Amino acid sequence: MKIYFTWYLFPVVLLAVPLFWLVLRSERKRLLFLLLLSFSTLSLIHTIFALVALGLIVITHQIVAAHKANRLTIGRALLLAIVTAVVTLGIGKYGCHGVVAIWGNSDWVVSHFIMPLGISYFVFRLLQYVFDHLRGVLDDNSFLKLATFMMFIPTFPAGPLETYQGFYGKRSQGFDRNLFYAGLRRIAFGYFQKVFIVSFLFDAVIVDIIPVALNQPHFTWNTIHPLWPLVYVISNFVRAYFDLSAYTELAIGFSSLFGFRIMENFDKPFWKKNLGDFWRSWHISLSSWCRDNVYFPASGLTRKPWLAIYASMLTMGLWHNISINWMLWGIYHGTGLIAVSGWNGYKKARRKVRKNAGKSATPAYERFTGWLGYPATFFFVALGYAFVSMDTAQSGLEVFYLCIRGPIVFFINVLR
Repeated sequence: MKIYFTWYLFPVVLLAVPLFWLVLRSERKRLLFLLLLSFSTLSLIHTIFALVALGLIVITHQIVAAHKANRLTIGRALLLAIVTAVVTLGIGKYGCHGVVAIWGNSDWVVSHFIMPLGISYFVFRLLQYVFDHLRGVLDDNSFLKLATFMMFIPTFPAGPLETYQGFYGKRSQGFDRNLFYAGLRRIAFGYFQKVFIVSFLFDAVIVDIIPVALNQPHFTWNTIHPLWPLVYVISNFVRAYFDLSAYTELAIGFSSLFGFRIMENFDKPFWKKNLGDFWRSWHISLSSWCRDNVYFPASGLTRKPWLAIYASMLTMGLWHNISINWMLWGIYHGTGLIAVSGWNGYKKARRKVRKNAGKSATPAYERFTGWLGYPATFFFVALGYAFVSMDTAQSGLEVFYLCIRGPIVFFINVLR
């Protein structure tokens, strides 16, 4: 699904932008043009997905309309929206495997029935739209604006998870030359990341030097170097960042050409002092969605922040894929965030005691060792990618174990 974003979107936008700004003058005509352009482009790539997406937009619009007309209570509207989302993700991610089992794994079956990654972004944005209406922070329920927002082709396959208010609220009503040129620069940088860093540097160079044994579900110490599992996991993690960052740059860049200011999705995530800061800078739109729609409600209902953290990270993991691998990944990061939160609370209480005793609030050793948080955070996050770098949970756990044991074995061998 994402491949069209790299190769097909540029000529489509190149032809559409002059018509958008020079020919179409009214707001309604421009929105209708963007909707038709997005729907027709998506239909050429994945016809069934385009029809499913349009159907979900109609259902969401009707749920909100029924609630506004007092035909649906908040509870029933919420339940209906969540059930629709869960059924869609379940069928989209797993129901299509039945089609493959019956008709085979041909290119036609895969291209027409296997739901792409974009379905996760799409469903979460629809849920956000319903949640914002039920909270009373959003009142507009225009079908044209909703459909254009949801089908907008630059952000459709890989986000960011922009809100309806952010999408229209930050839009430039007229042609903004600075925004347009900034968009062109971001498109160029996005293609550089995708083509050179991801496709060439990682896929054609780094991946080729990793032993073939690492792509197998089981490892033996007799066939691989003890550091290779760690190198493999870190390489996959860094590649995932540049891949998603590239699509984000392209999404923001192409959106800018039409006057839309899409939210940023990354903020130097590899240079953060703790895990909390990392998640405030990595996939910002998804982590913000989970914070607002999972963490805050769960924390308010249970009065147990640690349980809300686990719920948020499990949601984030299962959003990627409904599998044990991603559940382990969510539990791993949830445990890390709880540990960081507890450590920060301990340091805060300790500093208060030291301050009351007339001592410096921050011990001298903390000022000199604080920089260790940067490599420690990167290593912790990269290590967690071991769970999702392999096809099965068992092999993911084995790689995780090898990543920890490998450096220990290596340094023991060096010291002998």
